[in-house]
Amino acid sequence: MSSELSLLASQLLSVSIAGGLNLYATVALLGVASRFGWIQTLPPALLGLENELIIASAGALFLIEFVVDKIPHLDSLWDALHTFIRPIATALLALGALATQEPVLQIGGALLAGSVALATHMAKAGFRMARNARPGTAANKGISLAEDAAALVLAGVVLRFSAAAPWIAGGFIVLALLLAPRLLRAFILGIRALSAFLRGFFGTAQWHDVDEVPPRLRALLPPQPIAQAAPRAARAALSGPAGVVGAFRNGWLVVTGEGPFFVYRTILGPRRIQLPPGLDVRVHRGPWADTMEVEAERMRYTLFLLKDGPSGERVLPEIQAVQV
Repeated sequence: MSSELSLLASQLLSVSIAGGLNLYATVALLGVASRFGWIQTLPPALLGLENELIIASAGALFLIEFVVDKIPHLDSLWDALHTFIRPIATALLALGALATQEPVLQIGGALLAGSVALATHMAKAGFRMARNARPGTAANKGISLAEDAAALVLAGVVLRFSAAAPWIAGGFIVLALLLAPRLLRAFILGIRALSAFLRGFFGTAQWHDVDEVPPRLRALLPPQPIAQAAPRAARAALSGPAGVVGAFRNGWLVVTGEGPFFVYRTILGPRRIQLPPGLDVRVHRGPWADTMEVEAERMRYTLFLLKDGPSGERVLPEIQAVQV
């Protein structure tokens, strides 16, 4: 790969990161910067970004996102709606930037740009969902402003100072590898929470039959004595216990005669953990999930109960029932 092509790839990667953070700000900046000569002329296929209508439309959408992004919980809904918009639009930008290259490079570059934008978007959405899911830590204006600024600065720097592009791209890759698992699980929790909210809104939020739990997870549950009530299940996520489960593990809460269990999948296979009795349990109602912060003996954990299942108040006796 030539040095010129390597530089172009680094620039595309960096702009893709910016597009994953804030697509409309990135598009508006590209159009304005090229129109006023702040950067070298855009590739012919992207010169349409200089059009006043394109710049105005991107600017208007950026202003809408600027406001929505500052409102806790509404920002997570906005991110959910943009899960496909940001990556696809970024891939199209890359396709235009590589219009003069061989078809295999065009397709490969577009796929790479879309994938990077999707990964960045998922990291951003996961971080927001992680904050919104916890009581008292809703996403604030400062974080949103930092994301807006990062998108603009990132796109501007790599276009104006192209030598910085490889370093920025490399730094992002390292950061993504460190934070990806936690943020990906938080992102998945957000998608599950939105889906459960819709099911609960149009149906009845209640305990589920244990047969709804995936078979591989259901196989981990202890045998149920005939004399005891049938197990009950609810879609949930678990953070903690520290060093045992990790953050935002997505799975099922199952209440059996032996107490509550949490079953979930990992890349190494299905897992289960028996939740210890709560000596102190605090329940917080939320729009996407009810949160239960549990203080147990030598252990702390947090349960996120999705909205197509029982409320935190209904689950509370099950968490406390096994106390001695």
